[in-house]
This record gives sequence, C-alpha cells and structure tokens, in this order.
Amino acid sequence: MKLFICIAPFLLSLAACQSSPTTPAATEAAAHAPPTPSATPEPSPEPTASANPERIQDGLVTVNGQPNKELTVQELKRQMGRPDSVEKGAVECGSQLDTPPNAPAGDWWYYGNTLYEVSGTQALLHSFDVTTGQFKGKLGKLTLDQNTTLEDVRRLYPVATKQAEEPEPESGELTVNLPFEHNGELTDASLNLVFKNGRLQEVEFFFPC
Repeated sequence: MKLFICIAPFLLSLAACQSSPTTPAATEAAAHAPPTPSATPEPSPEPTASANPERIQDGLVTVNGQPNKELTVQELKRQMGRPDSVEKGAVECGSQLDTPPNAPAGDWWYYGNTLYEVSGTQALLHSFDVTTGQFKGKLGKLTLDQNTTLEDVRRLYPVATKQAEEPEPESGELTVNLPFEHNGELTDASLNLVFKNGRLQEVEFFFPC
C-alpha cells in the first residue's frame, strides 16, 4: 500500500507525458514548416467594351420616300439621266447587287457625289449626297438631309455617335456607323453617316469586302 502511494505520482506524470501528442521533434518540424498560403479569390475578369447595341433594320431606311432596292439601268437613266462619269470595273468586292459569282466586276456611276453600283442591267444606290437637296433619306424618325446635325443623331444613337471615328485630317469629315441586323442577327453591313462641321454631308450603304 505504501509502495502504491509512492509510485502514484510517477504513474500520473508518465500518463500525462504519454497523452501529449506533441514531441520535441514534432514541435521543431512544425516550427520550420512553411506557412500554408491562404486561399485568395480569383481576380474578376476585366470588363470589356460592349458591342454597339444600336442596330437598325433595312426596312427603316428610305430614300426619297422609297426603300433602297435594285432597279434596272433603264430606270436609273430615266430617274437620273446619264452619269457624270463612270469608273468601269471598280467594284472589285463588297458588291450589294445579286449577281452571279462569275460576273465581271461592276461599275461605279457618279452623279456628282452620289454613287450607284451598276452591273449588267442592274443598278443600286450606294451613297447619296444630301447637300444638293436632290436626295432626302429617313431612318425611322430621323430625317437624313442637309439640315441634319450630329446632335440630331446623338439624341437617337448616342453609342454609335460616341464611337464615331475621329475626323479625317484632310477633309475634316466624321463618320457615324449604324450596323444593320437581319432576323435579329448582327450583319457586316452598316449605314454610314458622314458629317462635316457638325452637319450631314453623305449617306452610304456600306458592305465590306
């Protein structure tokens, strides 16, 4: 009984040592272990500029009260007379006429600064000069004539106006591009409004090569 009382403190001390999971070697290893890096959230992607949402439909555009559509060369001559000049074979790409794939390159017919694409017996207005008063366009509620200002366009198409190209160094012209859509899909074609000194000069039906 006395022996048990004497060794009881020793047994309790041994039990305490055995219950401790940390050894000197483990303590030293923990001290030298590199810190675990904390998880950092992935950076958010940089916001990208959204595409111009101000798309237009072909049906909104009229010229002198009529949609811009193909006409025959005879009809063109009745309406406009003989062209001031002709640039033969100049329409090498970007044609908007419904011609066969093997058709020769079309011609540009100039009436002052107004331009028609001509191929065979077909013709189509490519761009018109609004400063003469001979042509007047409409884009929905927007009138396209010599009195149209850049601010008129900005009120209806602020994004396209803000994205407008810088004025040309030589001519001082500035172009607002309004992309066409078809069946809800964006196309490569656009209606280009050319301004100088804040006033509309020319309207172009643009189609890239």
